[in-house]
Amino acid sequence: MKFHTVEIEERRELGAYTLLSYRWPGEKVEPGRFVMARAAGCPVTLDPFLARPFSFYDFEDGVASLLFEVRGRGTALLDRATETIEVTAPLGRGFEIDVSGGRAALLGGGIGVAPLKILVRELAARGIAHDVFLGFLDNRTAAVAADFPGATVATMDGSAGTHGTVLDAAPDLTAYPTVYACGPNAMLAAVKDAAGPEGLRQLSVEERMGCGNGSCNGCVVPVDGGYVRSCVEGPVFRAEALAW
Repeated sequence: MKFHTVEIEERRELGAYTLLSYRWPGEKVEPGRFVMARAAGCPVTLDPFLARPFSFYDFEDGVASLLFEVRGRGTALLDRATETIEVTAPLGRGFEIDVSGGRAALLGGGIGVAPLKILVRELAARGIAHDVFLGFLDNRTAAVAADFPGATVATMDGSAGTHGTVLDAAPDLTAYPTVYACGPNAMLAAVKDAAGPEGLRQLSVEERMGCGNGSCNGCVVPVDGGYVRSCVEGPVFRAEALAW
């Protein structure tokens, strides 16, 4: 897989998360696709040995951005990067945009809100009405909701918005012709059940990835009849395709 060295345009904190922006001169970034990223230095240092997958948070005027939470060695090194990082071209399959689908509901849980920012931008550009519902652990993680004007927020500890999960803050999802969601698998399974089988329901899964190109089979998800790789066949799937 080819990596490109890119210059960091901006780095800022959004509550518990880091927003890292870089100039991307390549192909247009589409909502729901992802990138493998690592701190500059490989293969000289081999640190980190494996890049990390991140959904694109936004893309505007040739600048792409990633939203992430520091959870281990790889994200800690990215969090400390000040000049350059190494990234792949956009990977995977993103969200389908149905211009005739009517009003859409977007649901994000925790760091799973990441692919929704660029999706909001695309829906707005196409004139598609939408409502955004975001769920977080607490007020600190919910700080990123400021990037989603008009969004309805829920927190598990009740420190911001509705006390409960993102589904506690959302209305009847069966009323929406289109539903998009990203977050932990348990949340996605609950959204699938709440949204029902009618209409366009798309879920962006959060699976650990080693390669990002389908070689390692480390990011498989269950479907009827077996498993598929979320890095190649996903990370966005129609809800009915997932065997949850």
